[in-house]
Amino acid sequence: MDHLDEISVEELQDALDNVDGNKPTQRLLAAIAYKNGVTQTELADWHDTGRRTIYSWLNRLDTDEPLEQAVTDAHRSGRKRKLSEKQQQEFEHTVHDSPQEIGIDAPAWTPALVQDYLEETYGVEYSLPSCRRLLKEAGLSYQKPRRSAAESDEDDQGEFHDEIKKKRREMDATVVCIDQTKKSVQVEPRAAWFPGGTRPSVELSGQRDWTCLLGAITEDGDRFFSRLTEYITADHAKHFILALCGEFEEDLIIVLDGAPYFQASAVTDLAARDDLAFVTLPSYSPELNPVEECWRQLQAALSNRFFDSLDELTTAIDTALDQLSIPKVSNYF
Repeated sequence: MDHLDEISVEELQDALDNVDGNKPTQRLLAAIAYKNGVTQTELADWHDTGRRTIYSWLNRLDTDEPLEQAVTDAHRSGRKRKLSEKQQQEFEHTVHDSPQEIGIDAPAWTPALVQDYLEETYGVEYSLPSCRRLLKEAGLSYQKPRRSAAESDEDDQGEFHDEIKKKRREMDATVVCIDQTKKSVQVEPRAAWFPGGTRPSVELSGQRDWTCLLGAITEDGDRFFSRLTEYITADHAKHFILALCGEFEEDLIIVLDGAPYFQASAVTDLAARDDLAFVTLPSYSPELNPVEECWRQLQAALSNRFFDSLDELTTAIDTALDQLSIPKVSNYF
């Protein structure tokens, strides 16, 4: 049922609002449940029917027709192509480049974007399923992009390293790196090993509670973390840095990123103290901050886990933080 990966729950719900009759409604409800992790076997039990029937319902959605028509038993005739062969070739060439190449402010093509582009460029109308088909025929596939950080300027990174060396010469101080993250009660799926032939799923929570964390590690391998129940502000950052001074009881060279609350005067004014100096990481350089590795380990510990409450989440966070393998600051700069 790979084709269902390309149909959003929102599209199915919109179609549900526009159909009449028990059968079309059942089929769309089954598709929505399947998208939310319910297996075909479970759906067969829910609807008191066979698994083959469920498969047939879901397979109906692998079509160029509007979803409302796909789930209806009335006669459904396929739509004729509306692009000429030349236009089809032009379109396929276009979608192999970023939409930005033709002046569209979007990072990647979507069926809705294709729909608008075809109407504006060629004066033809296609349904969203047909736009998906056109993208497939053009050689594109529906996939999740990998995250990658924007590249930092090499000169900026060089200046950052020089600044660290300069501060070391000026001060007999310990380097400490700080960073922030946010964790939600919502489950965070992550690839893992599951028995073959199964469709792994994780239980969903309707809660939206979350917590923010500020973390710091030193070149001596010390750590310091603080949890907050509200968004981080300049005052939070200021008090966290002052807490670091009390925790480590030595002069500190603090490495931080360009987040607005770190660059606010409430924080930068602390540089007037004799025991503190600040060095700001270059833009787009998370790889230079070892605290990011701590967050990666925390993410791994929390992924695929259901939390019934914010208390359960924070307990799991505290446990994971105690078990972190602290990276060596010296390996980063």
